Amino acid sequence: MVISAVVAVALGVAPINPASPVVTGDYSAQVGAFTQTIDRRGTTYVRGKDRRGCPYDITLDRHGYVEANVGDRVVTFEVRDAS
Repeated sequence: MVISAVVAVALGVAPINPASPVVTGDYSAQVGAFTQTIDRRGTTYVRGKDRRGCPYDITLDRHGYVEANVGDRVVTFEVRDAS
C-alpha cells in the first residue's frame, strides 16, 4: 500500500495539503497496475501507465527521495514515516 500511495502522489491522484502533508488511504484502485523492482542498493523502481494511458517511471531511493517521470512532467518529493 505504501508504493500505491507514492504512485498516487506522483500522478496527482492523492490530495496533498502542504500544511499537513500526510497521505492516508488505499489508492491501489486509482493507480491501477504497475511493476515494481528493487535493486541491491535498495532503490525501488516503479513503471506503469496512468488512467489516461500515459506511461510513468518512478524511482524511490532508500532515503525516501522520489523522482517521477509522468509523461512530459517530472515530479519530485520526499517520503518518510509519519510517526
